[in-house]
Amino acid sequence: MKHAALALALWMGAFAGACGSATPPPETAADKDDFDGETLPSEDKATAEAESAKPAKAEKTAEADEGEEHASPAKSTPIQATKFEADLKKIGINLKKIPALEKLPTAQKKKVMPLLQKALGYDTCEGCHAEGDFKKETRDMKVAREMWRNFVMPLRSESGGTLFCDSCHAGNEHVLNRKDKKALQAFMEEEYQNKLARANKEDMECGTCHGDAMETKIIEKLWNIPK
Repeated sequence: MKHAALALALWMGAFAGACGSATPPPETAADKDDFDGETLPSEDKATAEAESAKPAKAEKTAEADEGEEHASPAKSTPIQATKFEADLKKIGINLKKIPALEKLPTAQKKKVMPLLQKALGYDTCEGCHAEGDFKKETRDMKVAREMWRNFVMPLRSESGGTLFCDSCHAGNEHVLNRKDKKALQAFMEEEYQNKLARANKEDMECGTCHGDAMETKIIEKLWNIPK
């Protein structure tokens, strides 16, 4: 169970960038190393050695644990009630009977996009979309659909309340502090396992998200979305 909770943390890191959109695309689109410089001849041996040490630093970074490539927030964000349920109702979306994201009518999708942007704290449409081409499929668009399908649609709060992207993200792209693994594990168990429920009334277990085989690479292995 503990390993599973930690595995879910990896998924949440993957959520970063999944649903962002600052401004709905135009109607036509919706419908259809650090610079190191060069070593100068006059530079002394010490400077040259300092420059040559930089690749080693990059290699160390590459060896960091998976999911730690992004800066962690000061503290992990607890589950909370969505602030957008009223906004969603105004555009005709009932979170308790919500369809898949790709099945929403275009008019509704265009109104949902700003809410996704606010939920994750993004500033531009490029959180999901390719710049200048909103019809082009991106990895983030695919992840957003699966997040919607696997979490927004089937999950509820422990009291049966609806959830939306802001229930976990609360206006921030990254919501988990991974620096202390034991603390993160405890957080995941308390917030994601104990405070979430399933709309179909079945038990909320680690396998709900990770499958019976407890697959940790949810996006790549279960959702078949390559990096």
